[in-house]
Amino acid sequence: MLKLKDEEVLYILEVQLPDMLERNPELEPRAFRAFLKAFVSKEEFAAVLSELRELRGEVRHFRQETQERFEQIDRRFEEIDRRFEGIDRRFEGIDRRFEGIDQQFAALRQMIADEHDWVELTVGGLQRRSGRKLEEVVAGALRVALRRSDIKPEQIRLRQRIVDEKGVVGLPGQRHFEIDILAQDGKISVFEVKSYCEWEDVDRLADKVTLVRSLNPGVEVEGIMIAMSIGDEVRERCRELGITLVYHGE
Repeated sequence: MLKLKDEEVLYILEVQLPDMLERNPELEPRAFRAFLKAFVSKEEFAAVLSELRELRGEVRHFRQETQERFEQIDRRFEEIDRRFEGIDRRFEGIDRRFEGIDQQFAALRQMIADEHDWVELTVGGLQRRSGRKLEEVVAGALRVALRRSDIKPEQIRLRQRIVDEKGVVGLPGQRHFEIDILAQDGKISVFEVKSYCEWEDVDRLADKVTLVRSLNPGVEVEGIMIAMSIGDEVRERCRELGITLVYHGE
């Protein structure tokens, strides 16, 4: 059997194969299947999806574990992300007939990114953001916490400083607040994310909501407290003050 040299094989792939497909486009499906068989096996694809399912389960349990466990899962996220990047590069150049596959990969990667953002926001303290804007991380975390896929970074306003000039919740000009809001569909959501929430945190959030309502007459304003774990009386206090509690420690 004649064995081709490496340069001859590369010449076939780079020159003769494109020329052949131009002359005989009906051979493209066979050529494509041959490339998939060579570079992305069914077993590798199935292994990646299987590992993703396993990883999602581990993330749910992780929320009660230590920072060391967080770093271990973080490394797994990075490894899976690298594997996806490698597969993405192999699929570059495939025509529009395979856009559906690309969209599925994008959805899976967004799901992983959002779960990762939730962990960073509530446990990691945002020390590792890899140069990304804080609004992007918070938007991803809110999509997981509120189970709303429509939240975008540009709808987030973080660390907005306001002063109670008129004395709505205290003496005029004496109380200063730093608030985080989600502005969407003509509605303002004043939110806070806590790894541990006490009833005093709920009271302070309620004051912020009251002040924002006074500054935005005619606009619907709500308060959302997102926490991994909560102290005594937090549920009851949220009900009393009309604050939506999203408790992810259960």
